[in-house]
Amino acid sequence: MSSTKGMSTEARVVEVAAWCGGSFAVWGVMWLLYTRKSAAFAANPVYAAFNFAHMLTIFALCYYSLIGRLDWVTAQPATLNERMYVYDPSAEKICLIQIALQIFATTAALATRDKALLKPELLGHHIVTGTLMCICLHPFGHSRVGIFFGLTELSTIPLTMMDQMKNFKQLSKQYPTVFDLSKVSFAISFLVLRVGLTSQVSYEFQRDLVELYATGAAHSVPALAFMSLANLFVCGLQFFWASLIIKGLVKMASGGKDDKVE
Repeated sequence: MSSTKGMSTEARVVEVAAWCGGSFAVWGVMWLLYTRKSAAFAANPVYAAFNFAHMLTIFALCYYSLIGRLDWVTAQPATLNERMYVYDPSAEKICLIQIALQIFATTAALATRDKALLKPELLGHHIVTGTLMCICLHPFGHSRVGIFFGLTELSTIPLTMMDQMKNFKQLSKQYPTVFDLSKVSFAISFLVLRVGLTSQVSYEFQRDLVELYATGAAHSVPALAFMSLANLFVCGLQFFWASLIIKGLVKMASGGKDDKVE
């Protein structure tokens, strides 16, 4: 089993705090200087500013996934120990940024009481993801962190754009082509990355968790159990969202409304 390389606990806390502080700062600045003064965002300037701050963090996650071990997408390490316990600096960064993102999103939801942010499935996703990231810092499962929590965030970029335009009708009316492209690109990227790729990687990940337990090689049986259940929970959420997306695509193709592509 590999040693726990990487940042010290203190450095990790500082990193998370910096990302949280940066997100709240961008949120506040965007609201103060832009969204509250823009007619396009007059209906909910606080939510509009949140989306801008959220997008910057998503870009950071995508960046670290793309500069990390992309070869692990097509070919996982040969041994169980390498797959589950080898340290990767990009994976550590993704874990810390994800923890900060979940804290930011959960705090924003509770503070604003905005119904778009307070959806039960979203809050559940934030809590589970944040806990998973803490476990992964061991290091644990770093060979899949970049896939599960970095690469898949590419689908969040068109999703955030689509949400912004959907919630602020002036934008969608002014840029209908961009709105349609954001919906289609989100649907395709979600189905490819969060359903297709994630399902395959999750199957292999679950097999490795079972092997760790069966061979007694796990560093923590509770961590294994939580990882397995959380992975199944997130996959279930993604299949649920995929069903809504497919319904929306069918409506778009038939010329109807596409409210389910969200």
